[in-house]
Amino acid sequence: MLNLKHYRSILCLNGVLPRADFFATDLPIIAADGAANHLMQIGVTPKIVIGDLDSVLPEYLNSIPSYYHYDQNFCDFEKSLQYLEKQQLLPAIIVGVNGGYLDHVLNNVNLFLKTGCVLFAPPIYGFVFDAEQHSSLTCPLNTKISIFGIPSANITTTGLRWNLYHENLQFPGKTSCFNRTQEPEIRIDVHNGAALILVYLKESEY
Repeated sequence: MLNLKHYRSILCLNGVLPRADFFATDLPIIAADGAANHLMQIGVTPKIVIGDLDSVLPEYLNSIPSYYHYDQNFCDFEKSLQYLEKQQLLPAIIVGVNGGYLDHVLNNVNLFLKTGCVLFAPPIYGFVFDAEQHSSLTCPLNTKISIFGIPSANITTTGLRWNLYHENLQFPGKTSCFNRTQEPEIRIDVHNGAALILVYLKESEY
């Protein structure tokens, strides 16, 4: 289950967002430029909109605090992360990563991998494990889970249908895509490298 207590903010990118009830939280909601349009249209007012402000509609921009960041060497996602870091609002739950043009999605994922945050793209919950990191996850039986080396990782798992033992995963290359949980608690150990973990939650879990 996605636990909001571990995070300091929700950062919304200009992609597919969760339902409006997901945003019923005390966490500050930050919009990266055009994401403010989607939020306002589902009845959610962000705390602030950040970026070069070329996508947010004028009628929304007039009613939401904004932070204009003009430097075109950075995308709105990067600008928002800089703001969150300065405001001590990291780690964040990042939503809106997916949807839209493929190159935008790939760039969003590329930036996310370096943040230490989590992504939520219903029904997917994603996070990164670095070398020597391990975790036990409690999931319903048969939960779908995918593991990618980014760009490579040596991984051991327990509790999966197709367990890995010091398996070398790479992207591009060999991945453990669409694996399944076979026990209520699973363990993932990253011996070296870094891995992207994507867990498919059931609707009742978010």
